[in-house]
Amino acid sequence: MTAPATPAAPAAPAAPGSPARDLPRIVSAEFKAGATAANQFPPPTVAEVAFAGRSNVGKSSLLNCLLQRKSLMRTSSTPGCTRQVNFLDVHNQDDSALVLVDLPGYGYAKRSKTELRAWGTLIESYLLGRPTLSGVALLVDVRRGLEDEEYQLLELLHGPAKVSRRPLDVVVVATKLDKLPASQRKLALGKLAKDSKLRIIGFSAKDQIGRDELWRRVRQAAGLDPV
Repeated sequence: MTAPATPAAPAAPAAPGSPARDLPRIVSAEFKAGATAANQFPPPTVAEVAFAGRSNVGKSSLLNCLLQRKSLMRTSSTPGCTRQVNFLDVHNQDDSALVLVDLPGYGYAKRSKTELRAWGTLIESYLLGRPTLSGVALLVDVRRGLEDEEYQLLELLHGPAKVSRRPLDVVVVATKLDKLPASQRKLALGKLAKDSKLRIIGFSAKDQIGRDELWRRVRQAAGLDPV
């Protein structure tokens, strides 16, 4: 399965004092490959950062926002739309490059057990066996918090890999922050931090909250910027 390349778009202007001023502009972001089995993964080249989360958590919207593209990733109100591992080539103004990886959503009960097991095997094969994987962003709906599947995924990520590589940089991204009243956001993010024992980035694709912070963390995970 292939998707047409998306032409470069101008970066959004940074507000005064915004950390986006220090971030190199994204020159191009293009669909590279889609895989429904581990033997279809493209050859590993540059550092990769993966995005994982349950179905309908907002991965496609987040990636479009993060890469400042309107429709690089197709969004849908129907859970379980992404059925393959999607690889996205990203090139930056400072001549750096990385690959962002959109993993299939999990936890969609209307899929057959056989299909869900196949997705689980595919995701695990990638997360444990990809030598160029350097970071993982676990997306969690801020209104739902961590559930069994998220705890299991975090346990997997903190366990040993099947290949030689450096430890993964894992961050939890609390999506759909705009769905919560401002008065409830700090409490919800604090609970996520306590439950996951990880740094939390609050994110809203609609309002572009957390976009610069997450992009900086992605670049750090890929080794493009100092931590």
